[in-house]
Amino acid sequence: MSDKDSCAKKSRVNGLITLLFAARLMTGAAMFAGCTTAPPQNEGITVMQSDGTYVNLPHTAERIVILSSNAGEMLQILGAADKVVGAADSILTNEYIGPMFPNAADTGKWNVPDLETIISLSPDVVIAYSSSKPNNADAIKAANIPIVYIDCYKPTTMCQDVRELGKLVGNTEEAEAFCKYYEGVMDTLSSRISNISSEHPRVFCEGYTDYSAQGVGSGMDLLLNIVDGVNIIQEEDTSSSMKVSPEWIIDQNPPVYIKVVTHANMADAENRYNAITSRTGFSGIKAIEDNRLWLIDSGITYGPRCFAGAASFAKMLYPDEFKDLSVEDMLKDYNKRYSLNLPVENTVYPKF
Repeated sequence: MSDKDSCAKKSRVNGLITLLFAARLMTGAAMFAGCTTAPPQNEGITVMQSDGTYVNLPHTAERIVILSSNAGEMLQILGAADKVVGAADSILTNEYIGPMFPNAADTGKWNVPDLETIISLSPDVVIAYSSSKPNNADAIKAANIPIVYIDCYKPTTMCQDVRELGKLVGNTEEAEAFCKYYEGVMDTLSSRISNISSEHPRVFCEGYTDYSAQGVGSGMDLLLNIVDGVNIIQEEDTSSSMKVSPEWIIDQNPPVYIKVVTHANMADAENRYNAITSRTGFSGIKAIEDNRLWLIDSGITYGPRCFAGAASFAKMLYPDEFKDLSVEDMLKDYNKRYSLNLPVENTVYPKF
């Protein structure tokens, strides 16, 4: 892009921001009252974000831009997908999530969305991840467009996030119905596991990249806690980018080994599985010897479908106790219940 074109684009953005400010000042709309650690007393609606802070909005959101695919999936479940006027390109190009928003404009990268496009859509709110905020969040807020950080990502805070999202879009009954369904599955798993007297297995959870450890507080660790597994990584807030050595894994000798991969990479699951078992020295690891290495689709490990991930973990750790449980049937029911077309097969390898 030439300097002249760049300047022209900046000028258009500044002009749109000015017009937007003027229009909203004329209508007296105070679109964003800021974030606080306690519920503000302003009029309108108050939404608690995933980080525990609060945002006040003048009314429920009717025009939404989404940068989070998990929140996008949940909007479909809540019956509010038609309120999405813009979405990150990674959402729109997702073969399963994208079709939920046929009329949404492409707002560019989820971490650096196009400000000019967002302003042109006149959204009431932008929804993003609390742990991965857009790099230009300040510029979006400077345009008097509120950003609400609701994850719908972690299993332990799922229903809190869903209820707040339901409040944001005015679909609280639908949010409560989902939470009843979700908590019913989780409670059933916990109840059955509480009656298991055998020792709970030690597990190594590997992230997307080789030898990346999933420690305390990670999404996989939270699922492991639900099914009473023991994470061999005990460091707090370990990210998926933290590497451990092959020798360390061999020395730990985990009885169960679970690796998360994207759904697209599940198509190559057999080769990825064999790549792990053929690592130098890994043939002697108990999980490999006992055929207790699994690959799991990230689509059921994180986000609204993580109840299916918890069920998968339960089957991995306690195969005899959960041999009657079908994860595929759970996902089929989820699709039917919420009129979805999300993956049902090939979410775990080897197949149960």
